[in-house]
Amino acid sequence: MKIRYLLLFLFLVTISCSEKKGNKINNEIEHEIVKLDTLKQVIQPEEKIINIEQPIQDFTIKKEYEKFTKGIYLTAYTINTPKFYTLLDSAESAGINTLIFDLKNMNGHVFFRMPQKGFLESENIKPIINIAKVVKAAHKQNMRAVARVVMFHDQLTAQRDSLMRPENVDGGYWLESKRKKASWLDSSNLEVQHTLLLIIEEIAKKGIDEIQMDYVRFPTQGNISEAIFAFQREDTSLAQKDSTYVPRQKSDIIKQFVSQAKMICDKYNVTLTADVFAIVSWQRPADINATGQDIKKMTQHLDAIHPMIYSSHFNKDFGFRKDIPNEPYFIVYKGSILSKKHANSECRVIPYIQSNSWKVNYGYGYITAQIQAVIDSGSDGYILWNASNRYYQTLRWIREFDNTD
Repeated sequence: MKIRYLLLFLFLVTISCSEKKGNKINNEIEHEIVKLDTLKQVIQPEEKIINIEQPIQDFTIKKEYEKFTKGIYLTAYTINTPKFYTLLDSAESAGINTLIFDLKNMNGHVFFRMPQKGFLESENIKPIINIAKVVKAAHKQNMRAVARVVMFHDQLTAQRDSLMRPENVDGGYWLESKRKKASWLDSSNLEVQHTLLLIIEEIAKKGIDEIQMDYVRFPTQGNISEAIFAFQREDTSLAQKDSTYVPRQKSDIIKQFVSQAKMICDKYNVTLTADVFAIVSWQRPADINATGQDIKKMTQHLDAIHPMIYSSHFNKDFGFRKDIPNEPYFIVYKGSILSKKHANSECRVIPYIQSNSWKVNYGYGYITAQIQAVIDSGSDGYILWNASNRYYQTLRWIREFDNTD
């Protein structure tokens, strides 16, 4: 009998404990539900409702050409200041759809982090630009991101390593002027070309929309007749061995270099363009032979060409005019028409236009005359050039001009 009572007692105790435990669990669950409901009430007013039918924009996707390019050039130093974002806002409000910024300048500075390959040394590398950040900022403003890369003008390298420069007919290495330090590399030197192509490839890998080559030519100032370039030495040797050998021209060297750069850019889906001397638009044999910039040859491998048509750079009586510096419509229209005439039909013509007061009466009429000339010539757009990046007044004039259409 005692055993029975003992078993019954244990059974009742077990049931009682289970009910308490269950009640405790239920109470904890209910408590957590209350906490969750309270949390929802706090969070819900702050939540942003995302419409899943509208995909979030990816600012890393490359941007294609707009129908009509409106570009603005900025230095690497401007990009590296808060002024950059203010300028972008002002440019966007004026309809600017293309940002051009330096990644290698005339001094020989490379403004992004890359290995010291070829002729590059530590003094060349000045990594103040985050390319991905600039591309994203441009894309947010609906602008294409274009890297300007100076080619054969490189003061740091020319002064550090004379082997990268042309030779002098009297021995030693060529200088543009005895009064100035060396600035130019030998455009046909294979090591020079190889290093520049490495720079182009490093940039092309980083999500840029376009690479714009500047100074992709031979030097034209100084005692050019005293300069001997690498390809000329090689051709002289080959001609001595083979009487049928046809020596190359400077334009052949530039064409070949551009074609190599194009193959690299195509690999990374990056467009390739080049700046050319304004006078080259006229394609006079003397200018082609001096610079190596044969528009017909170059544009076989370019997506766009940028003649730098600044009226201030022409003699006052050029084209039998009275005052060319202050006749911007004439010179921009003429240069653009001629560039289109000589360029490959699939290559865009987008001239640089003067956006500063150097040697000209700069104002609303000056900048708008250039823009109208670009439009009337049937060109594919324009790029504003101001080396000091002072554009605010110009952008206001452009807004005013566009609003009068």
